[in-house]
Amino acid sequence: MTDQSSFARQFTDQVLGTIREYDMVAPGQNVLIGVSGGPDSMALAQVLTGLKKVLDIRIGLAHLNHMLRGSHALADEAFVREFAREHNLYLAVEKKNVAELAKQQRLCIEEAGRNTRYDFFNRVAREKGFQRIALGHHRDDNVEQVLMNLVRGTGPLGLRGIPPVRQKKFIRPLIRMPRTDILVFLDEINQDYRIDESNEDTSYLRNRIRHRLIPFLEKEFNPDIKAGIERLSGIVGQEDAFLDRMARTALDDAVTGRGKQEIELSIPVINKLDRALGARVIRAALLSIKQNLRRISHTHIKEILHFAGKKGESGKSLDLPGQIRIYRQKDLLHIKKEKTNLRTLGRHIKARRYQKDKGADPRERPLV
Repeated sequence: MTDQSSFARQFTDQVLGTIREYDMVAPGQNVLIGVSGGPDSMALAQVLTGLKKVLDIRIGLAHLNHMLRGSHALADEAFVREFAREHNLYLAVEKKNVAELAKQQRLCIEEAGRNTRYDFFNRVAREKGFQRIALGHHRDDNVEQVLMNLVRGTGPLGLRGIPPVRQKKFIRPLIRMPRTDILVFLDEINQDYRIDESNEDTSYLRNRIRHRLIPFLEKEFNPDIKAGIERLSGIVGQEDAFLDRMARTALDDAVTGRGKQEIELSIPVINKLDRALGARVIRAALLSIKQNLRRISHTHIKEILHFAGKKGESGKSLDLPGQIRIYRQKDLLHIKKEKTNLRTLGRHIKARRYQKDKGADPRERPLV
């Protein structure tokens, strides 16, 4: 980008400040940018293209066609291909029928799409040697995420919103930039972008938050509500990160054994912890096994703590989403990711117990 306006230069400098504040990239690293063709990802691609020399990085692009919008999705793909060609950038493109995947995996379209995108980005980064994956989330996305989590009923993790850096791999250089500034920036540098008409569909919760709740809050309560929520997100994020560090230390004290897909905790150590810290320790243990906490609710954590606190529960188990099973053996709590579907595993366990207790082949009569 040459001959930038003063606004475009200021925008780029602010993004550079965010990158440096959160130590998002190091000199010599390769950065893969997730590009949909929309305004956010196009602004990100342009900014990082302009900062390549300053940051001493190499960049590439990745575009996933979700096959949800017919000819519009094909036009998005063609648009991204042309941008990559014009800027001589590496581009990985893949098509995935997200609607079909959602049906097969019994997920909503949004979750299936997110999982598919992240799997795609991770695979391309691994195969092509990209150390960082840059995504175009911005300040308004973060505000919407906090409100979505609040509406659903969240804890501190939900109020943190979208982290600027996740897993030391995913980076969000635009996380402090408002959507309005992104659009002005694109106009100033004459960069076209694609519009996803589904962003106007208020059957999606995020769009109802964006088009109804936030305008209502701005009009009736606080015209600067977005800045207030961003400030809340930042404060909670700092304090939650501190408590997470405490939880990791407490988890190390509680661990009595660890494997690739299982972890063993001392129940007496867990039960001595403050209830809030104990809950964080359990979440940290689950995260180390499951790799994410999707579909793990506050209720699940409470059930595990209650299970650990009850006497006479040795030999019993709890089942969680993601094929996670919690076993209790005397003073030890085992958290394991099973390879077999838990329903199938449960039938096998019943069959083995029946055979042991009755001395008969369980196939001879149905199990109840």
